[in-house]
Amino acid sequence: MAVEWRIGTSGPETATHASGVAMSEVISDKSDSISMSAQTTGGTAANPRLIAQGDIDVAQSTDWAVARANSGAQPYGEPVDKTMTQVLPFMTLEYYLVKREGELEGVETVSDIPQDGSVSMAFGQRGGTNFFAGLDGFQLSGIDNVQDTYDLQSMSWGDQGSQFADGRLDVMLVYGVSREVLTGWAQEAGAQVDVSVVEWEFSEDDIANSDLPYTYIETPADLWDGQEIRMDSVPAVGVGYQTIFPADVSEDLGYEFVSTVMDDIDAVREASSVLARAGPDFAQEFLLPSGNAPVHPGAERYYKEQDLWKDGLTTLDEYEG
Repeated sequence: MAVEWRIGTSGPETATHASGVAMSEVISDKSDSISMSAQTTGGTAANPRLIAQGDIDVAQSTDWAVARANSGAQPYGEPVDKTMTQVLPFMTLEYYLVKREGELEGVETVSDIPQDGSVSMAFGQRGGTNFFAGLDGFQLSGIDNVQDTYDLQSMSWGDQGSQFADGRLDVMLVYGVSREVLTGWAQEAGAQVDVSVVEWEFSEDDIANSDLPYTYIETPADLWDGQEIRMDSVPAVGVGYQTIFPADVSEDLGYEFVSTVMDDIDAVREASSVLARAGPDFAQEFLLPSGNAPVHPGAERYYKEQDLWKDGLTTLDEYEG
């Protein structure tokens, strides 16, 4: 008899939810061992706690959430009651900063931004992955105490884009998705004003050598429609989105899930344009090397069999030991 899983996703109109629906359909159709249904939730950051509470069984979330939920870092405050594990990466978000072209003269990198509170800035709404990615991008660039240094505001992405376009907001965090598309609200703002990238000041090694759960990603500048960005690619704070399991899911079920989805990956890719890169090579690239983000044993077995395992990844045995 097949085990029945509820996979938590995010809001109903998100690519995260689309991926969960697609994976549920593939698993329910192709697997004799697992039946899945997708369930909307308050967001990917909330999903580890929902798993620990038993409200959902597995989730579409992020490697960021796995690492922070296990370590008890913000926004969790303490480790959640079950160990979370990485399973199957399916997309990335690439966060970086922009200003209006021709304003804030001389500001090309984050250290150029005046630190006297005169510059208004927003990273979306407080509390989510986006907000911490903005704070940590500054930290990786050598600037701490961001909330005390700048006029940092909290608002929805839509409000952020409109306030930026009409001049009420000086700098904003934007993001690309899987190096394929730029979000619609950012494109709408860019259709009204010319934008210029405010570059982070960290290297790939800086992220790799930090304790922060991010990946260095360069996202194409030409994702902006009608904009002339001064660089071909933009260094970004990368967050990997992936299916996550609690550690108490059996190795065999973990292996069954990963192998079944990978065998029918085209069905997942067709669910949303931002999932077009999902697959074995993408999983290898974006499994996060982190001591706080172990890989589920079933996923570990699959990746090792397919020669997709890479140095720096943490097994569950290593994490628990």
